[in-house]
Amino acid sequence: MMAKDGPEEDSDWDIRDRIDRLEEIAEILEAGEIGLEDAKELREEADDHLTSLRDDLDVGDGDIIE
Repeated sequence: MMAKDGPEEDSDWDIRDRIDRLEEIAEILEAGEIGLEDAKELREEADDHLTSLRDDLDVGDGDIIE
């Protein structure tokens, strides 16, 4: 199993950390030098980061609330 680089708990990741980790995952997968199981785990980790980023960056429908 591949170890995550960065904060230990999911809540400790900030946006920059998630983007950096996604870039690392992309580089690892593009190199193609890992096994299928590790690639699957990295893909799942990437999906989790993308979901969290979408949630963090969701601004709704753009209405300004005062």
